[in-house]
Amino acid sequence: MKKLLAGLGLVSLALLSGGVAQANPVVTFLPSLQHVNIGDTATIDVSISGLGAEILSAYDLNFHYNGSILHWSAGGDGPILAQLGSSPFVLNDPFSEGNLGYSASATYLDDEFLKANQADSFLLFSFQLIGQTDGVTNFGLGADLDFDRNFVGLNANSLTVDIGSACVAVGTGKCEIPEPSSYGLVGLALAGAFIPGFVSRRRRTGLALKS
Repeated sequence: MKKLLAGLGLVSLALLSGGVAQANPVVTFLPSLQHVNIGDTATIDVSISGLGAEILSAYDLNFHYNGSILHWSAGGDGPILAQLGSSPFVLNDPFSEGNLGYSASATYLDDEFLKANQADSFLLFSFQLIGQTDGVTNFGLGADLDFDRNFVGLNANSLTVDIGSACVAVGTGKCEIPEPSSYGLVGLALAGAFIPGFVSRRRRTGLALKS
């Protein structure tokens, strides 16, 4: 049994180590689940982490949600603009209830400055939205890689980013609890792969002892 556990531990550690080494930057929405009453304010903070040797030099993003359930009240791109160096170039983007658009970039010569001064992890956006009616809505980025969720790094190349989202329940609405994490599923898969062989060996050993 000890060999089985040791084997599972080594394989899991190898997978996790490989995942960390090859991980993409991650954009998180916090809290990922929340409930507010009608008339109350939901606050959602959007952050990036794990830039490593990369930078965030520009973005073209659209945040989508159900505008009949939540009403945008305040907040936006103030935090991320402060990370783009001096005098970032801010573009006009669609901005309406249920579709909050933001685009901006550092100046062309700012890559080296950002690489030397930008943190590995920082706050991008902070939103305040008011609950309008009973219901549930997802708050996250649109699907278009060019115009809804485009994060740009060094040399104006788009970054590959793992992007989360948030669920906001208002009044009688209720967010569903997310599925178990992928690491938990990997562990179950590994156990399923190792345990049958272990059980088979135990059975053979038991039969040999009886004979």
